[in-house]
Amino acid sequence: MKYLKGNLAILAIIALCFISRIPMLTSPNMLLDGDESIVGLMAKHLYDGKAFPLYFYGQRYGFSLIEELFILPFYATMGMTGLAVKLAMLSLWTTGVVFTYKTLLKLSKAGSVLPLLLTLLLIVCPAWTEWSMKARGGYLTAFTLSAILVYWLLDDERKLKPQHYLLMGLLMALLYESMPLWVPLPGMLLLYRLVKDFSVARLLSVVVTIVLPLVILAIHKQSLYEFHKPDPNLPMADWWQNIGRIPSFLYVSLHGFHSYYTELQPTWWQKLFAIGFMLLMSATIILAVVRMVKGRFKDVCIIILLASIFISLFVTIITPFPNYRFMLPVTVAVLLLMQLVWSSEKLYLLPIVVLLPIGVGSLFTCRQLKFTALTEKNILQASAYLQKHQIKYVYSLHMYLAWQMNFYSQGRVLCRDIAPVGRIPAMFTEIDNALKAGKPTAVIGVDYDFGSLHITNPVVMDMIYIKENVPFNEVQKGFAIAP
Repeated sequence: MKYLKGNLAILAIIALCFISRIPMLTSPNMLLDGDESIVGLMAKHLYDGKAFPLYFYGQRYGFSLIEELFILPFYATMGMTGLAVKLAMLSLWTTGVVFTYKTLLKLSKAGSVLPLLLTLLLIVCPAWTEWSMKARGGYLTAFTLSAILVYWLLDDERKLKPQHYLLMGLLMALLYESMPLWVPLPGMLLLYRLVKDFSVARLLSVVVTIVLPLVILAIHKQSLYEFHKPDPNLPMADWWQNIGRIPSFLYVSLHGFHSYYTELQPTWWQKLFAIGFMLLMSATIILAVVRMVKGRFKDVCIIILLASIFISLFVTIITPFPNYRFMLPVTVAVLLLMQLVWSSEKLYLLPIVVLLPIGVGSLFTCRQLKFTALTEKNILQASAYLQKHQIKYVYSLHMYLAWQMNFYSQGRVLCRDIAPVGRIPAMFTEIDNALKAGKPTAVIGVDYDFGSLHITNPVVMDMIYIKENVPFNEVQKGFAIAP
């Protein structure tokens, strides 16, 4: 009966993960952004057998193969659509949520209802509203791999054998390649277990299965074209200045309404949840520190969880741009810390019970929020027009629109942006050669924004403007085209 109840709880969590996203999945505002479109295109190339992309196109980081593999069965059953990509990512995220719940159960000490409440809090947390469905080159892969590793490593009763460490070493290597921000918590737990249950066989198992894949992948990456390379260098003077932005950084991350580096206007539901979660997080950290000191620093789990939270906070200091998504690991570590700190108390019920309906409210209001003025309908209409007029090669001054056109046309329209050499150099070259050869081409813009190009009498498709067969010399004014 206990096993049945456990399975029913997991099935309920899986169902809630999907049901909670229905407002966004059915919204007319649902649209893959530029980066999501690239991952969707990578999955299409894998599905068609044209390529086997391991990393986000144009980068030597962002291991994306697992995201692509999750997308394939949805392409097979639904076709290449934005909904297929979103559902695939939601499935990957749900896998991580289930393992997070199983970890909370392991930390629970008396059959408490707290693990289920904290899992529900994760599901409705606005920070994850969009990111639970985003294909962004390794983020959801890292979340899920981290959840699996933490589940194994936080179970002190589980006797880990050398073969277990072999698998965990491999997962750690893939986690690092996907998104290093998720490494601290499972990394510290793994180090703790290796010290606690030390044996040469276990140590070698981990070292070999971490180092060997990383070396193989490093060799592979040398053959990849590097369009984008992050520059983590930031003067030390700016570190001190950025300490002051931590509260606002955390607040924006938690209310979840941000696009790339820009904070957008959240609803009151999102604001209230972010403020409430921050207050609960602060109280939890204070109680955890008190408990740690009283226990004379013997509770290793609390120490590691606190360390992982502060490492995530520190990362925000050294980033020049406000990458609010970098704070996602904090939400999970805080929930695990809540389980440890509040497990023997009843006071946790009130703040969590108050936050849950606020989180549900934020889910429904997210349906109305738009991250861009464009819609899927706009892009599909423009794609249909171009295909009807047998135009395969297109130029876009808007980087994100270019990749959205590539995705939503299912690769039937090849669109490049203003970069001299884009994320897929061969495709950019093919488009440029078509323009030089006089083949049918077009330039597209949003709200008549064609930059320095002199465009007259374009075809209007809602917000997207299309101008066919713009002369080479005119296109060259806005696009870096090799002579």
